[in-house]
Amino acid sequence: MNIFPEEEILKFFDTYNPWWKTGMVKKSDLQNIKRISFYKAKETFLDSDIRRFVLLSGARRVGKTTIMYQLINELLNKGVNEKNIFYVSLDNPIVGSKDLNKLIELYINNIMPKGKLYIFLDEVQYAKEWNSWLKVFYDTNKDWNIVATGSASSELDKGSVESGVGRWTTISVPTLSFYEYCVLLYEKTELTGMDILEILKELPEDMKEELIKTENTEEISSLLTSYKSVVGNIKKQIPKDFSITKLEEMSTEELKKLINILEPIREDFNRYLFIGGFPELVLSKNDDNAQKILREDVVEKAIRKDIPQIFKIRNISTLENIFIYLCFESGNMVSYNKIARNLEEVSVPTVQDYINILEKANLIYISNPLNEVGIKMLKSTPKIYIVDGAIRNATLMKKEFYTDATEMGHIVETAVYRHMHTYMQNMTGEIGFYRDKKGKEIDVVTNSVKENMYIEVKYREKANVEKDNPLYTKTDKKDKLFIINKNDFDSEVITLENNKKLVKIPAYAFLFLVGLEEANNI
Repeated sequence: MNIFPEEEILKFFDTYNPWWKTGMVKKSDLQNIKRISFYKAKETFLDSDIRRFVLLSGARRVGKTTIMYQLINELLNKGVNEKNIFYVSLDNPIVGSKDLNKLIELYINNIMPKGKLYIFLDEVQYAKEWNSWLKVFYDTNKDWNIVATGSASSELDKGSVESGVGRWTTISVPTLSFYEYCVLLYEKTELTGMDILEILKELPEDMKEELIKTENTEEISSLLTSYKSVVGNIKKQIPKDFSITKLEEMSTEELKKLINILEPIREDFNRYLFIGGFPELVLSKNDDNAQKILREDVVEKAIRKDIPQIFKIRNISTLENIFIYLCFESGNMVSYNKIARNLEEVSVPTVQDYINILEKANLIYISNPLNEVGIKMLKSTPKIYIVDGAIRNATLMKKEFYTDATEMGHIVETAVYRHMHTYMQNMTGEIGFYRDKKGKEIDVVTNSVKENMYIEVKYREKANVEKDNPLYTKTDKKDKLFIINKNDFDSEVITLENNKKLVKIPAYAFLFLVGLEEANNI
């Protein structure tokens, strides 16, 4: 017998689904921007030819639930009956006390929707045997479409492998890129009628055509607002087919002109590093409180609640100590043996298991070395990155890091890795780092069919790299070479002795351009 009456659960259903009465999603649940992950989810979820359920995976507070609300809003704008759209959060212990099939039966029997159903399951990993139920739902209910979210990526992937081949697609939701951060920060302005008239006069033909094809008034407003904003002004000065791999084709003078276009967002970079890519916190006016939220909600709840429940971990203090150690070492090579020696009565396999779980919980990245042909060397010592430098800042309570060159180096390298990790998800290839036989290292390396990128992070007043750095020995036509530095005046395109081009570019400009390229390729 279930201790929670169905009447109480139905009350939660009414709270979760206000559109049943109002016909709309609450404006406070919809952000001003739609992220790259939203468009990927929308493409899969609404594909009329190939039916797939969608699993959104990412850390706490990265915006997974917002993407769900935006998808619900899309459905309502398309005329889908509001009673046919069902959202429920399985993180709620009362709601989560029932099996998935019982919850959906309760919804159908009491709301009595007719026709195709659109079901949204938030934090699905808290449901018992979620992957088995999704398989049953997919196979037996051809008129159901489901979107689910979870904070543990590999647990979702595991379910996909075991039960969901050909049934659902996992889409990663990372923290905001610096580009997305700037869009969210600046694209808040409400447009007046005069603004719209001025914009329409200035719009290039391709944007006018895009507006004509757009039937959704919210999307039209978003397009116009984007054109008027700081980011919109930057975007209209950069070709839509821009790629970071084309930077080497520029002269130093052209590169400096490009960086000058990006100058309006330069001052936003330090705050991005401080509070990170968490949408809710971008618009917060209290940055110290934002750090507190990161520490208490993103980190502590993940380690003390999510991970123990999902992965059945008992020794939470050991997991917490390992995570704090990784925060100190973010961007460095990490020895599992060394960690085990420093923690009493903890074996090396346990350390390795816990680090793998932290990766599955979307709290860290594990970067493995790549050999000369771009293949991962899995038995070598890896580098570890916290998924967002702001999580590291919050965990270690570091506030005044801007003047500490070493600290800034760690945080900026973390941001570079995060951006390139997401960038590579759209390409067939690998990401890691390179270390030659002499122990010389290149911080971030990506390998794909089209090109290889070798990226050295030197966030200092004058970014010089020693001539014995393996960056200088790369000769393949596919090799794109970058030094990510600090200052605009230190930007240049250098021709090396082997005729390869080396691009020196400030971190804020490089990361913004990486995110812009991703957005343009949607």
